[in-house]
Order: sequence, then C-alpha cells, then structure tokens
Amino acid sequence: MESRESVRAWAPLDEGRLQRELVGSGVCSRVVRVDSTGSTTADLVEAARREDFAQQWPHASVLTSEEQTAGAGRTGRAWASPRGASLSTSVVLRPSLPASQRHWLSLVSGLALVQTLDEDYGLDASLKWPNDVLIGAARDEPGRKIAGSAAVAPPGARDAVIVGCGINVLLGEEDLPTETAASLLLESRAPLSDDVRTDLLIAWLSRFQRLSALSERAGDIAPVRPMIVERISTIGQQVRVHLPGEERVMGTAVRVEEDGALTVETAQGPRSFYAGDVVHLRRDT
Repeated sequence: MESRESVRAWAPLDEGRLQRELVGSGVCSRVVRVDSTGSTTADLVEAARREDFAQQWPHASVLTSEEQTAGAGRTGRAWASPRGASLSTSVVLRPSLPASQRHWLSLVSGLALVQTLDEDYGLDASLKWPNDVLIGAARDEPGRKIAGSAAVAPPGARDAVIVGCGINVLLGEEDLPTETAASLLLESRAPLSDDVRTDLLIAWLSRFQRLSALSERAGDIAPVRPMIVERISTIGQQVRVHLPGEERVMGTAVRVEEDGALTVETAQGPRSFYAGDVVHLRRDT
C-alpha cells in the first residue's frame, strides 16, 4: 500500500471466485462483472423493459462494475465511483414480500453490510435511516457514510425489485465525495488483502442472501425487522429531515415504526416520515 490517504493500486474483481463462491454455492443465480457503466441499477431498469428480462436476470442475479460514472442515490443525488476503488453493485430480487414491505429491502442490504464490516473488519458500523451505512455513529457523533443503497421497482417488471448499493472501499481522503464520508481503506485498523474488494463483495452478498431468505420463507419482513431496527443509529440522534420541496424538520429521532416510518419528536410534537433525506446533527448544532 502506498498511502492510506490515496487510492490504493486496484486489482480487478476476481471473476473466478465470484462464479465459484457466489453462483456455484447457490448464493446468486448469476453474477456479471463489467469494466465501466453509468449505473448498474439504470442498466437493469432498462433491461427490465425487455421481454427476456426474467430469463436473463432471474431472482438473485447481480450486476457489478469496476467503475460507475453516473450513479444516482435514493433522492436522485448524482455520484461516481473511481475505477477499482469502490463496489458498485445491483441485485435483482423477485421477493415474496408484499409490495408495502419491499422498501425494507434496502435496509436488509444495509444490515448485511453492517454485519460484514463488524464481524469481518472490526468496524463500528450501523444503519442510518432509511438506507445508508455509517461508521462511528454514536449519540453525540453523526458518523461517517461508507455506503448507501436504494431499492427500485422497475416499471417494466413489477414483480422485481432492484437493490443498488455503492460501497467506498479503497478511496483515500482526497477521493471521498464529502467530508462526512468514509472508506474501508481509511477506517480499517488491519492491513487489507490485495483482493479486498472481491472478499467484501462475496461476504456482503452471502449475508444479504441469508437475511433475505428469512423474510422469503415467512413472506413477511417480520423475522428481519428487529435485527434492522437494532442497528439503526438514527434512533436517539438529533436529526434534520429534508422533505420534498424546501421543508426541513428538526427534532430527535425516537423510533422506527412497524411499517418502517421514522418518528421524530419535534417542538410541535411527534411526526412520522416514510421518506426524506435525514441528516444526523451534532448535539451543539
């Protein structure tokens, strides 16, 4: 490693391992790696318009790219990932969950990553409602974003959900998109393997599959919901909720409801939100 402050010389994802350890083991039905794309999710949304989408992209199929140049977050915020420094991946699911619960899938994806960062890399990872993964969030610390995800129902295939996730892996300080972002390279206390991106992708997708299977067998998010809520560090935080238009709501996040809404105690009383861009605030803000 040349420096923990600059992008580490990258190795491409190991396609052989991806096929053996994800497809061969039954974790995924298909894994496709490409060198570069505008957006893995946009590519799959476009593929969903074709008649052969279900055959080409069955349940638990994956598209991952070494570089993403025109990604978009849940609120449409644009972002790009430097070649070989991040994981830009989208998963096609055909869940048994009712449509009213499918928004939880981005949090299931996030929980799988939280578990991976915690158990495999010893990081203090948590979820930020509704779809980010943070490092170092605590009651008085807002945390640093290492990943974000979004679940999309493609208009051409209403039985499917595409869960896209971007993970900062080998970005140095000057490459991070914001001052509040993080990367595995900068946060890890132990040396990272030369194949860390492949390691992380396999570990995350394997946990994602196991967690998804719990809800699939039940046909309900109930078996996974308590595990998700337990790892949401937004609860107890001073927050500012950015709503469509110019409305901003400040208060203390107090709980996540059974239907996934975030309840915030404001000066005017409690309010529940089903969508919005949530900012964790320092106590002195």
